[in-house]
Amino acid sequence: MHPRALRPKEDDRERRRSRSYRSAPSPVGHWTRTVGAPLPLFMGQLVKDSEKRWRFIRVASVALAVINEGTYACRVQQQRCEARQER
Repeated sequence: MHPRALRPKEDDRERRRSRSYRSAPSPVGHWTRTVGAPLPLFMGQLVKDSEKRWRFIRVASVALAVINEGTYACRVQQQRCEARQER
């Protein structure tokens, strides 16, 4: 028998609930993901040299990841400051 079949249904619901997002992503995070998804296609059209193309794609991917993580860290810091002020 599969191990999941042995779990109670409440445990399954709790796992699904913990994976879902509790709030909407920030506008900056949304736009970095929206811009980052088709970025390799645009780079492929704009840069003809294959070595430069892959370099630009990697640099742009890392830059978007840093921006996304920075905005997330900033949002978490603001939430923590608000929580401290409420106490």
